[in-house]
Order: sequence, then C-alpha cells, then structure tokens
Amino acid sequence: MKSWFSFNLILGLSILQVHAQPKDTDSLFFRKIFNEALLRGHSYSRLGELCKKIGPRLSGSDQTEKGIDWAVDMLSSYDFDSVYKQPTMVPRWQRNGRSYMYIKSPLLTKLISGTDSQKAKANLEINKKAFPHSPNPEYECKSYLKWLEGQSFDKTQVPVTLTAMGGSVGGTFMGDLVVVRNKQELDSLGTKGYLKDKMILLNRAFEEDNIKTFFSYGSCVTQRVYGAIWAAPYGVKAVVIRSLSNSCDMHPHTGVTYYEDSIIKIPIAAVSTATADALSYFYSIEGPMWVNFDLKCETLPDRLSANVIAEIKGNQFSNRIIAMGGHFDSWDEGEGAHDDGAGIMHCFEALRILKKIGYKPRHTIRCVFWINEENGMRGALKYAELSELNNETHVAALESDRGGFTPRGFAMDSALLFRTRNYQDLLRPYGISELEFGGGGVDIGPLKKQNKNTQLVALVPDSQRYFDVHHAETDVFENVNKRELELGAAAVCVAIYIMDQELD
Repeated sequence: MKSWFSFNLILGLSILQVHAQPKDTDSLFFRKIFNEALLRGHSYSRLGELCKKIGPRLSGSDQTEKGIDWAVDMLSSYDFDSVYKQPTMVPRWQRNGRSYMYIKSPLLTKLISGTDSQKAKANLEINKKAFPHSPNPEYECKSYLKWLEGQSFDKTQVPVTLTAMGGSVGGTFMGDLVVVRNKQELDSLGTKGYLKDKMILLNRAFEEDNIKTFFSYGSCVTQRVYGAIWAAPYGVKAVVIRSLSNSCDMHPHTGVTYYEDSIIKIPIAAVSTATADALSYFYSIEGPMWVNFDLKCETLPDRLSANVIAEIKGNQFSNRIIAMGGHFDSWDEGEGAHDDGAGIMHCFEALRILKKIGYKPRHTIRCVFWINEENGMRGALKYAELSELNNETHVAALESDRGGFTPRGFAMDSALLFRTRNYQDLLRPYGISELEFGGGGVDIGPLKKQNKNTQLVALVPDSQRYFDVHHAETDVFENVNKRELELGAAAVCVAIYIMDQELD
C-alpha cells in the first residue's frame, strides 16, 4: 500500500512538473510584453490623467463618482470585449478641511520666540533629542520652524498639522496630552485611573529591523484601527496616534479606524512621525502638555457608487475567470497615486497589452477597479456576491495594492506557487523572480471564502519607500516613477499569462 501511494505521488508530481514546464516561446512572449509596456505603455499617462484631472477619490464623494465616469470612458476607448459598472452602496465620510492641534509647551515656545540667535541655540539644544528617528534632525526642526513662519498664531499655543482618521467622529477637544508607547502602557495607566479626562498620543514606531516594511506596518497598525476602542473605556477624551510610516517628516498619514457600538465613540487623529518624536521628547521633560484641536469631520448617509470592470473573453474556458485589479477609491489626502492608482493602472495596462499583442486567453481575463477598499470593502463584497449569484468560477485573482515601485515578484497560493517556480529562470532577467507563499489582498479575499480552490496572487514591489507616501498628502503623481510603474504593469501581465496557461 505504501509503495503504491509513493508511486502515485511521484507520478502526480511528475505530471504537474511536465505541465508546468515553460515552452520555448514563453521567453519571447515575456520579452514582447515588456517591450510593449516600456516602449509604448499607457499606464503612466493614464495615471497622470486620473491624479491630475480627477484627484483624490474618497468613497461616496462627488469627485469619486466623476472618476468612475472617467474610468468607464477610458476603458471603453480600448475596445475590450465588455466594459461595465457594478453598482453598490458605499459609506460616506467627509473630513471637511485641514485640522491643527495647538500645543502649550515652554520648549516649543522657546523654539519660536526670541532673537534668531536664541532660536538657533534652542534648536541645537533639543533637535537631536526631539527627532531621534531622523537621519538629519536639525533639518526636521528647521523645516518645522520654516513652516511656522508662514502661520499666524498665538505664540503660546503652537500649531501642528493633524489629520483625522477615516470614520472618526468630529468635535472640539482640549485637555492634557499623555504620551504612551503601546497598548500595554495604555492599559497600565488606564487601570490606575491616570488617563481619565485626558487625551493620549499612541506613539508606537515602526520596527526598523524588518527588511520588508509591511511587517513593520502590520505590527503597529492596530493603534490606528482600534486606538479609540482601547482608550475610551478608561475615560480618555480623544486619541492622537503616531503616523504609520518609517519616514521622519512633517506629513501626517490618515487611514480607517473602527468603533464598537457598545463603547463611547471618541475622536482619533494622527500627527506626523517627526511631530510624535518631538511631543514624546517634550513630554519626557515637561510631563502632560495642554492641547486642543477641532475636527470638522462627519458621516453622511450611504451613497450609490460602483465597481468598474473590463474584460476579454476566454476562447476555451469562457465561464472560468482570472480576475486582476486594485481599488479605485483613495483617501482624500494626496491623489491616491500609489495607493491605489498604480495598482489599477498595472491591471488595466496588463489587459491592454494582452489585447494589443494579439494574445487569445484560454480563460476570461477580467480587470476590476474595486470601490471602497479603504473604509468598508463594499465593492469587494458586492463583486463576490454577484459572482456567486451568477454562478461564476474564479480560478485565480491577482491584486496590486502595494504601490507603483519596482516589482520584485509575487506572493501566491501554494498550488500556483508550485507551478510558477518553474518559470523563475525566465522571470529572473526582469527582476521579478522572488516568489513567496501567501497571495491575497483585501479585495480578492472574499473570492477565496466562496471557493477555497481560487488561487490568490499579490504583486510584490520593493517596499522601502511605500510608507513614505501611504495615506499621506505626499501620495501624488509626481512621486510615481514612470519606468517603475511600467515594469509593474508588465509583471502583472506576465503573471496573468502564466495563470492562464497553467490553470484549468
């Protein structure tokens, strides 16, 4: 029995191995894909249109609906087999303008008062301690002072830029600010009653020893998502968090936060990493600082929006789908260029390239611009719901939602990973041979819940600069490199080709 099992296992693996062996023509086909993307690509110019003509795309906003119309018209101009909208309701939260937090701190007042020589002396005294994560702390202090020069304010209350978390309640708040490093410290101070009627700064920084920055993001994103839930039971009036970035700068980063109906809802907002470093230093010298801020954000009734879909029908398995895409919505800070304008342009361009070079896919190839990934997943859930109602079978789904930086490879489910490894020698010249287990993404995850056999894939670009711009005002078209974006689109196209060839 054991020998029979071993024979069948070896035979099965051999069949998979033979099935997955690249053909001589695959290398030439990959070259054709990359030539089209690099020499005649459309991804960069289309991303420029999206960012500069449409701009930020917060779910439920008028700007986003204008963008959806633009996307339908743009995709329709390429003569794909079909282009259509998939309506769904989305939440509608509005920021209603920039916010500032005003701080009473003798050290900060010393920085901005007195003669130039006195300010310079104060700067030299504290900059290295106030900005420990900066490679050039003096520059950070000077940048902040330069920003202050253009502000009009009472010198005893120093302003710093603040950004509300998506979904936060609004209102005016003032009181003492206590700095805590993590949830454990929050719980320790909270159970002692020390935090009642105060505001807190959750100041957990990125772990700098992680080579891939997404691991650092994952270890501290909970302070943004659950910070208000953690703090409210201790009588905290409001939460401020350190921006989720490994860059030291003056740009605060937004992102979604959650509430529980059984816990009082308190406001939550973020300050920049440099501001968080400075406040932590001031707190270590002065103790709690008096602060106040006004958040004008509000939640409005849900609004009808839509996913946008373009597809090329398969000539062998037209009822079996390989989906690829990213999310169309973005936060309102910046233009959503990397998150996730780059991702949807990767996938649109991959579909365009396949059509342009005359490829006839075996499966139906579908490009999806999902709506509402940032603060609700309504687009992904509606897509999966309609897929099930229409008895569609997704053999695979690829998501690009890690920015438009240089592609390194792919994260994949195990069955597809096994087959794709046979293509590594062909992928290596293009710098996309890094293959790892663990494909997936927010928008394609629901498909896996419906069918465990659906193979999920994520494009994996270089991650070192992603969190410089993630959810910040710096996520603009100017910070996307044309060649890196084109390489990413070609990488997605290659992955789709491999899936189409290898999956049944």
